[in-house]
Amino acid sequence: MVFDFGGVLGLPLASRTREEMAALCGLSVAEFQRLYQPDRLELDRGTLPATEYWRRILSASGKKATTELVAAIDEIDTRGWLQVNTRVVAWTEELRAEGYRTGLLSNMPPEKLAFMQREPAYRWIDRFHAVVFSCDYALVKPEPAIYRLCLSKLGADSAECLFLDDMPANIDAANALGFQGFLFKSVEQAAPLIQAQWGIPVRSLLG
Repeated sequence: MVFDFGGVLGLPLASRTREEMAALCGLSVAEFQRLYQPDRLELDRGTLPATEYWRRILSASGKKATTELVAAIDEIDTRGWLQVNTRVVAWTEELRAEGYRTGLLSNMPPEKLAFMQREPAYRWIDRFHAVVFSCDYALVKPEPAIYRLCLSKLGADSAECLFLDDMPANIDAANALGFQGFLFKSVEQAAPLIQAQWGIPVRSLLG
């Protein structure tokens, strides 16, 4: 079992969080969202510092990217993405107790990873059999190399692995490599489908 972080092990970014960041950037939510995505993979790869990422977005509104403003926006973004989906985390514990090997495969900027590594609340990550964060390897989903790296660390063949992600492009890439991809939307959507299709225990997802 291989899990994405944001949108699976973590909760999706809330609308109010996007609104708060857009307001600080002096942009409408629609304009902010348009600028938010294009450089995100470069950020996740670790080749674009967060300060430069936010400077590019702020330049669209003409706002000066002061150290204080960039830090404030990035903190909101970090805390927004790193809200834990406790039912899915509990499910990973259940799966390991049942003998499943678990992997974590996530696009993650270095600043956000450093935040998690400082916080005891994320120590549960250490219990995964394989952990691959994009910024540690300068690889990102949906590039095939990052999936192969995760398989190598997990000691598994792709055909053995169910891969959960909330991004269709990442699921398509996994399927092309032989994974059994599942597009995760919510615990309520996922639990009955996973149980019915693969017979995997989902007691923790059911609450």
